[in-house]
Amino acid sequence: MLAAQIEGKTLPEAAQVIEAMKGLMQGREPDPALDLGDLEALAGVRKFPVRIKCAALSWNVVEQGLQAGGREWR
Repeated sequence: MLAAQIEGKTLPEAAQVIEAMKGLMQGREPDPALDLGDLEALAGVRKFPVRIKCAALSWNVVEQGLQAGGREWR
């Protein structure tokens, strides 16, 4: 789901999706203009706080990889 959502996006667009997903899992509503598609189903993870870290792991890895690449991406 992550790969399908960020494939073909610019770095700033990918950063926006990553932040929206991490926020969604913590109970923050994403920007209504941002279409998360099937990813919105992951909002249910916020009902299980011990699962948030696990659910956000892949998003954090992508974010850290982009930061480690030394590119300006936000």
